[in-house]
Amino acid sequence: MFQVYQASSPSVQVDGRSVIAVTNGMLVRSLARELLESEGLAEVATVPWVSHQSWLNVYRRIQLNLGADTLYAIGRRIPYSAEFPDEQMTDVPSALAAIDVAYHMAHRGGEIGVYKYVDAGPEHYQIHCDNPYPNVFDLGIVMSLVERFRGRAQFKVRMLPQGQGTLWNNACIFDVQRA
Repeated sequence: MFQVYQASSPSVQVDGRSVIAVTNGMLVRSLARELLESEGLAEVATVPWVSHQSWLNVYRRIQLNLGADTLYAIGRRIPYSAEFPDEQMTDVPSALAAIDVAYHMAHRGGEIGVYKYVDAGPEHYQIHCDNPYPNVFDLGIVMSLVERFRGRAQFKVRMLPQGQGTLWNNACIFDVQRA
């Protein structure tokens, strides 16, 4: 299991385009720039891959300085700002399954974790998350995709925590059911 804000090794990297997409999605660009500079990522636009740990440190600083609501809001913008396999996303289940594909397209160099899609029954889906990103950020991604692809249907999304404490056991399950 992953610890929040802790890369599995120094060799893991994040696609620089993803970093730019997320920071462009932040409402206060000067703050985004300041956060990147604080972790040595000021020149992210000129390098294809950056340190995953440095990027996770930016998320930790967002949590400390701006709070969980900002992490959630950034997560909600991920499906619109990061590279996703849009041609594979046509409804709620296919959009949820695409999270892991997009995640693996944007990370390399070691163990990065997963967003495992599970079909739990008729109109009932789960995303099993085990990665170093904060759960509230992951919730933002899931909520954004459910709202985007739900059509006229209503879905209930809830997080089922796994284990003890949010800092040392970051795995969780997002349960998505048609209401």
